[in-house]
Amino acid sequence: MVFPIFTCSSSFILNIAFKTHYINSMISAQLSDPQLQPLLYAKVTKYMLHGPCGIDNFQAKCMINGKCSKRFPKKYRERTDWAENSYLLYARPDNGFVFECNRARFINQYVVSYYPQLFLLFDCYINIEISGTVKYLSKYIYKGPDRATMKISGGMQDKIKAHLNGQFIGLIEAY
Repeated sequence: MVFPIFTCSSSFILNIAFKTHYINSMISAQLSDPQLQPLLYAKVTKYMLHGPCGIDNFQAKCMINGKCSKRFPKKYRERTDWAENSYLLYARPDNGFVFECNRARFINQYVVSYYPQLFLLFDCYINIEISGTVKYLSKYIYKGPDRATMKISGGMQDKIKAHLNGQFIGLIEAY
């Protein structure tokens, strides 16, 4: 079966004192209650589970030197906190919700983070992460404009420099 994939690489500029309960209302990294939210539960179990890997499957593609390269399974967490690398450690409570498929048991430790409202609109994989840094964003803003080299030929060559440094102005610089 082939699943459509929608990826979103976004950096949000957030204050470190940003309230984590607001973040929890936007992004989730846990199985929803199958009784209260059956559609969300069905989509999460279809698209947003990582694995099985680790002890359950050492042959998984994500395994490098005996460890999952995506750092799954994640640790159980009762609340969302900021990590030292400015990424969030999302709440993954041990709430007892389990999904079983092909003799593998999936719990909150294997759920990839997602934005529930956006996730319900599309029938595909959507991974959302919040970062407290602007490293990725600033790379593109501060890299400088694109440049081109031009050569003027003809009778005016002695009076005008042979090469001029031309500048391409992109959308961000023009605004």
